[in-house]
Amino acid sequence: MKIKEALTLISALIITACSGAHHFNSEESIMEYATYIALDDTPQGFTAHIANPWKKNRLLHSYRFTTSEPTRYSFSTTGNTVNIPLKRVIVMTNSLARLMVELGVEDCIAGVCEPEHISDSLINARIAQGTIAACGNSMYPIIEKIMELNPDAIMVSPFEETGYGQLEKLGIPLLECADYMETSPLGRAEWIRFYGRLFGVPERSDSLFNEISTAYLNLCQLAAGASTRPKVMLETRSGSAWYTAGGASTIGRMISDAGAEYLFADNKNSGSVPLSFETVYERASQADVWLLKNNGNTKLTYDLLEADFKPYASFKPFKTKNIWVCDVHRVPYFELTSFHPELLLSDFISIFHPEIFSDTDYTMQFYHPLDLD
Repeated sequence: MKIKEALTLISALIITACSGAHHFNSEESIMEYATYIALDDTPQGFTAHIANPWKKNRLLHSYRFTTSEPTRYSFSTTGNTVNIPLKRVIVMTNSLARLMVELGVEDCIAGVCEPEHISDSLINARIAQGTIAACGNSMYPIIEKIMELNPDAIMVSPFEETGYGQLEKLGIPLLECADYMETSPLGRAEWIRFYGRLFGVPERSDSLFNEISTAYLNLCQLAAGASTRPKVMLETRSGSAWYTAGGASTIGRMISDAGAEYLFADNKNSGSVPLSFETVYERASQADVWLLKNNGNTKLTYDLLEADFKPYASFKPFKTKNIWVCDVHRVPYFELTSFHPELLLSDFISIFHPEIFSDTDYTMQFYHPLDLD
């Protein structure tokens, strides 16, 4: 495909707005849930057109991936051609690194950023052995190390109005992985199909996603039959602000899918929203369930929570002892839930509607009741 043809194809893609998302509407795309990527299989590879999550009707990047001819890469948002399957890549997120292990393509990981946040034992063993290199911080990677590794591509996470600095000048394909901007749980998980095609395992990735989506939808059906919809609040204060998930976020939608009422569901943001304590108290003081994440190394208890901020004790879930906590330093929450939303949905349903799993031996994956002492 020549540049002119590629641009014609890009212009034919229609970006529409739906629930705050700007997504591609392509009849040829194989994607069913993802809103920021149109993926089209071709006889000698595939094309991927990625929408800009921050600018309506704008393209973030367009790629043509081919198995047929050697290519020369230069960074631009349109017309990039990249050879596949990729054999050596730099991975900048721990969730993608773990997914690559699950897809059986861990040998393709040449380097990772922020290895201290990776919990996968296989990857950590290879980092210790030196077969996977540590490449610094994802925001400030070690350029010399990346050049030394000479990867086929660098898997980067795009941010609004932010470039990639020296990485753009290396002549190494930068693959913009915008999966984290998807606003539905299955939308983000469906990017598995994109990553599988990059490494030559499309059947494996399609099969994995089908298993995940089937499990997720089956769980939604179970939750839909619940007779109650408990009211749910999230997180705690951080400094002067209380950061909670927007109503259009994957977590906000997942709470609804689990048969509960998210108390900030009417907020149209898809990311984290800073609120005042007064705003949260007015809306959530009578919540039924409180879910929070503990980022520290100390075991969190009701006493410690109250000692941190005494007004926490005035919330109904504190009084009824219905607070659930996820210790993110002990469980691979961020690594697993990105591409396995069915696991987190199972936890939510077990918390909101324990009767649904009462006849099973279900074990919580991420959350546990906040310790009394």
